[in-house]
Amino acid sequence: MTCSRMETDGMRYLDDEMSSNERVEFEEHCAQCDDCQQTLQRFRELQSLTRRIKMKDPTDEFWENYWKSIYHRIERKTAWIFIIIGAVMLATSVSYQAIRSFGEVTIEKIALVVFIVGIILLLLSVIRERVHHYKADKYKDITR
Repeated sequence: MTCSRMETDGMRYLDDEMSSNERVEFEEHCAQCDDCQQTLQRFRELQSLTRRIKMKDPTDEFWENYWKSIYHRIERKTAWIFIIIGAVMLATSVSYQAIRSFGEVTIEKIALVVFIVGIILLLLSVIRERVHHYKADKYKDITR
């Protein structure tokens, strides 16, 4: 398609959003422009197809399950947030106590340090993955 007229006025014409003068002028243009004639014909076919599509109204059961699903997702996310906050607080408290009484190096203290480093690396990995996924998500602006 080399004519840009269809891009600016084609849908306005099909949706009957033009004034009568604009409509007549656009029809005269289409009578002389092969590209616009072909594109307009394809748009009319597409419009005819989409008008035949019938959307079903969601059932009451659908809405009931929908709201339950949302509730469960929010509930789970909230639970995980509390679990993570509690684990971080506990790890911080235990680490502080271990540092205060550092005196002698024991296997328990080494295991605690290794465990805390592992948890921190895991959390950082999850956070990094979530941030990357959010930035790369093509559909993040679409309301679901």
